[in-house]
Amino acid sequence: MIPIVQMRYSYFGQSGWRSEASKQKEILFDPKRLAHRFNLLQTFAVRSLLDQEDQDFHFAMLTSEDLPAAHLKQVTEYIRDSFGDRGAVLARGDGPVFRHLIRHNRASFPEGSTMMQIVLDDDDALSVDFMARLKAEAAGFRDRLPDDTRRFFLSFSKGVSVVYEKGQAVPQLYRRDVPYTNLGLALVSPIDDRANPYAVAHKKVARRFASLVYNDLQPYYLRVVHGANDSRAQIDETQPFPEDNLPKLLKRFPLLEGVLNLPKARARAS
Repeated sequence: MIPIVQMRYSYFGQSGWRSEASKQKEILFDPKRLAHRFNLLQTFAVRSLLDQEDQDFHFAMLTSEDLPAAHLKQVTEYIRDSFGDRGAVLARGDGPVFRHLIRHNRASFPEGSTMMQIVLDDDDALSVDFMARLKAEAAGFRDRLPDDTRRFFLSFSKGVSVVYEKGQAVPQLYRRDVPYTNLGLALVSPIDDRANPYAVAHKKVARRFASLVYNDLQPYYLRVVHGANDSRAQIDETQPFPEDNLPKLLKRFPLLEGVLNLPKARARAS
């Protein structure tokens, strides 16, 4: 199985987003917005991928061909510096996200390959052991499925919401448990298959596909809520993340040390 993390980044097309930015280029490509998204990309999504214990994966970012040239150059160089030949930035015209990603897979990987397509937004993050656990669970689940099953999904339900309140530089943390959430949602299928995680509403996955929801009580993703999200944020404010569990969380998400403005000495001592 070839793991490939797939991301939409300021893409103007049929992206599945509901925000006003997805409908108006002047909002989507506003310089302040682009700077904000690039900062989130660096702080959360890419940082979490560089922290993966298992680095055997590929990365594909789909963005718009109309993205301002200077910003496209900045993002492309950043992805190249971060992932080398394992990373690709696809600047494409209007159209369904899944179609561009399927074409990229078929052009980039050997015929007959089995793809493990993983969803990650530019403002979210995965735990350091996400890739290793995903591969292990996918292999085990594959062995338990009928031989004629062509595709199946894996979902990690438990994570943490990182919520930035207006005017606050340091976010609040809340527990999150949502089966079939889009964060880290993964589809295993043959490369010649037309299935793609962006081609199905994640809430309807269980109706149409074989699937496994994994929960060992450990958080496997961060859902960052910052007031400019491209999709609706679900926050349960009755479930604050226990402060006593913070040291364990920092081991799973080292990037939070800087996000929470924790002195390194204090974090290590904890």
